[in-house]
Amino acid sequence: MRFIFLLTALLLLASCNPKEPLYNTQTYVFGTLVDISIYGESDERSQAVATAIINNYNQLHHRLHAWKPSEISAINHAFAEGKTAHDVSPDIVKMIEEIKVLSTQSQGAFNPAIGHLIELWGFQSDSFIPHQVEAEKIQALVAKNPRMNDIVVEDNKLYSNNPAVKLDLGGYAKGYALD
Repeated sequence: MRFIFLLTALLLLASCNPKEPLYNTQTYVFGTLVDISIYGESDERSQAVATAIINNYNQLHHRLHAWKPSEISAINHAFAEGKTAHDVSPDIVKMIEEIKVLSTQSQGAFNPAIGHLIELWGFQSDSFIPHQVEAEKIQALVAKNPRMNDIVVEDNKLYSNNPAVKLDLGGYAKGYALD
C-alpha cells in the first residue's frame, strides 16, 4: 500500500511542470487592437520579438495608409490626376496584382478600389464619426464603377483607366501583415 502511495505521489510530482513563460502586449495598428502573445520564451526575448513585430506592422501601416501620406496615397493621387505612379515598390506591385486576382475571383465583392466611397462614409479618418450620406452622392460614386481591373500594372508603374479608383487596402492589409 505504501508503494502505491509513493508511486502515485511521484507520478503527480513528475506531471507538475512549471508553466511556460507567457509574454503579452498590445498595440493599435490598421485601425485594430492587436494582441501579441508569446509562449515559452524569456521576457527579454519575447519583448524583442514583439517589438520587431510591432515595428513591422507600423511600417506597413504607414506605407499602406489610404488618407495620410504613404505609397498608397501617392498612387491614389496619381490615379485622380490621370497620371502614372512611377517607382512603386515591388511588394506593393505584387499586392496590387494579388488583390486584382482576389477581386476578380470574388466577382467584385472584394473591391479595394472603392476608396472614395469608403471616404464618403467617413471611414478614412483617425476617428470614425457616423454621419448620414446623401443617396445621390453614393449613386454618383457607384455609377463611376471603380474596379481593381481598372488598374494597369507595368513593371513598377501603375495607372488607372478610371480616375474614380481610389485604393483603400484596409480589407487586405491586416491579413497581409499577419502573413
